[in-house]
Amino acid sequence: MQLPNNSEAFKAMVIEKIKTYCDTNIWPFESEKFTAWLANFDSKTEEYLALQILDSLIVRSYEMAKASYARLLYGPVRQYLIQNTSIATGSIQQWKSHLEDGALSNQLRLAPVRLTGAEGESGGVIYRMLSEELDTNKYSLGKAKKPPEVIILVDDMVGSGKQFIKFSEQFELADKLENTEVLYCPLIGFETGIEAVQRKHPKLKVLPAEYIYKSDSLFFGADDEFFKGDNQNTIADVKSFLMEMRAKYAPKKQFWNGFDDAGLSLAFEWGCPNQTLALLHMGNSQAKNEWQRLFSRRSL
Repeated sequence: MQLPNNSEAFKAMVIEKIKTYCDTNIWPFESEKFTAWLANFDSKTEEYLALQILDSLIVRSYEMAKASYARLLYGPVRQYLIQNTSIATGSIQQWKSHLEDGALSNQLRLAPVRLTGAEGESGGVIYRMLSEELDTNKYSLGKAKKPPEVIILVDDMVGSGKQFIKFSEQFELADKLENTEVLYCPLIGFETGIEAVQRKHPKLKVLPAEYIYKSDSLFFGADDEFFKGDNQNTIADVKSFLMEMRAKYAPKKQFWNGFDDAGLSLAFEWGCPNQTLALLHMGNSQAKNEWQRLFSRRSL
């Protein structure tokens, strides 16, 4: 991999972008955190690739998540219930009031996506976040005395779909789908995961608040195509160089390119999903005694 001629200008652009996003609280982090992370790297070429990862970075804060999920509930979810169920949502304002006071709890229940015996932030963090906006106590599926007409499954992300499919077996989703309308509503739906979940459960309605596509991967495209338009390095060059960095900084690190080589540059305020490039959340390095971690790792 070669260092492009415009690398210094590119660095200045990315640093300014990060500073702007952090200073305006679009990203809920201090910009110095990114500067410290970039200082981990020993060469300009390593730094250039790290800057490309940051330039592709998608960040979702708690406040962004709350706003996105509100739009989902008041828009697509409400519309789906109107068209496909007997639930009388009323106007948007009435629907909001119903969610706040639990008025529809006989027909509608919510459940976080959480594997039995696992302590994690997959669906739990969004479910707890929703408790500030609606009466999750009254709408809890776990407290329902009889099966509801509709179940909404709450999650932060469907990535590969494998974790949700494992959850669906524990949840006995296939049986529930015979008599119950089930909506799976992750905050973010990755194209690959949505496809896998729909193949497994074609009757399940998947309604993400936001979509992420295969084209959002750092490695999207054919190996012989230029990487992110730098007209010098191919995608194959970048993949190879990134593996050299793994051998140097973290040779035993799993899912270096993200689970299933998803290659995503994605961070929630509460941590990174396992489709995220490991460089963004790794906590230590055999090559650096004082490795500066950027993000935490979101629990499964």
